[in-house]
Parts: sequence; C-alpha cells; structure tokens
Amino acid sequence: MPETGPHDPLIIITRLAEFCQSGYSLRNESDPWEFMLRKLLDTEDPITDMKERLFQNARGQLLEELRCGPLNAERCSEYRLIFERLVSPGEFADVAIHLFPEAPNQAAALRQILGQVKATNLFLEEKKTAGQRSPSWEKLVSELYRRLNLDALGTILVRKPRTPLRQAMVLRRVRRNVAEYCCVVHIPTDPNETFTPFMLPRIEALIAANLRFLRKYR
Repeated sequence: MPETGPHDPLIIITRLAEFCQSGYSLRNESDPWEFMLRKLLDTEDPITDMKERLFQNARGQLLEELRCGPLNAERCSEYRLIFERLVSPGEFADVAIHLFPEAPNQAAALRQILGQVKATNLFLEEKKTAGQRSPSWEKLVSELYRRLNLDALGTILVRKPRTPLRQAMVLRRVRRNVAEYCCVVHIPTDPNETFTPFMLPRIEALIAANLRFLRKYR
C-alpha cells in the first residue's frame, strides 16, 4: 500500500485515544457529549488528507508500472484491493473492470478513468442520505453499530428522563465498547503506535457508527 504523510495516522490515533479515555471528557469538559462528538469530527481533515494522498500515490505508481507494459494477474489483484479502499463502490467498479490482464487498452483506459476519479472517505459518505449511501458501506457501519451495542445504549438513554448521570453512564459504556473493539481488532489507541492503511476502512466505519449514535441522541 502507498505511504501516507507522517502526521495523519498520529492525529487519528490521538483523537481515538481521547475518545476512549475513561473519564477524560467528564473531568475537562462541561458538555461531555459534545466533547466526544468533537473528537470524532476532528479526524475529518487527517482522514481526508490520508485518503487523498494514498489515492494519488497509488494512481501514480499504477500509471508508472503501465508505462512498462500490461500488468500481470497478481499486480492487478493487488491494485484492485488498494483502490477498493480508496474510492466509492461505483467508481471502483469503473476502475476494477480494467484491472485484469486481458483488459483491452488497459493503460489508456485506466489513465482516463483515474484522471476523473476522486478519493472518498467516511465523511463524504455520511453526508449522503441513507438511500444514497452505497449498500456495502451501509452494511459495514450498521453491523459495527450493532457490534458496539449502540442500539441498546440508545434504548437505555431514552427509556427514562435524560439526566446528566444517565448520559454519563451511557457515554462511559460507549467508550468502553469502542476501546474493547479496538483492542480485539488491533486498532491502536496509543499515540506511540501506528496503523497500516489496510485498517482504514475499519477505522472509518468505527468513527461513522459512533457519529451516527452521538448525532442521533445529542
């Protein structure tokens, strides 16, 4: 996978770490709900920059290889895997159809298509209405929403009057569930660690699921 800038993963990990730190928001913020939401929103610029840089690097590397001749099956498969994580499903279909050794006019077609395609990210996808989002993205985020038990926590939150104590309890559970998920799937929440770009889709879905919860019940 192409390299990213040195600061993007660090910023993303730092914001996730602050999101997960038990009691951090309650000690330092008058509105812990907005604090949690802000930490997720603060990942928008680094994720956008990271995805764009990865896309530009992957496109440049692919076009450079194509100047030397058609790609073999292994390289085509590797590039399909890369671009699937960087562009929308619709645009990926346009790219992927040419990422096969037998694809006609492979170099010219990919040069034209990749000149029009842009990197996507969770924030662009979440700005769409539910009906406009890609089914694969919606499935991924919805499954993670359930895995984090956010649906049950939402039910708990609205069952009785929303007092600061009940809100604090729910936020504590959200942080704990997210921290446990990160531990299980090896998403780092320590700024001294880093992650590979292949983990980005999972991180994006994690942020999106929590954004949906916090926005729904803010």
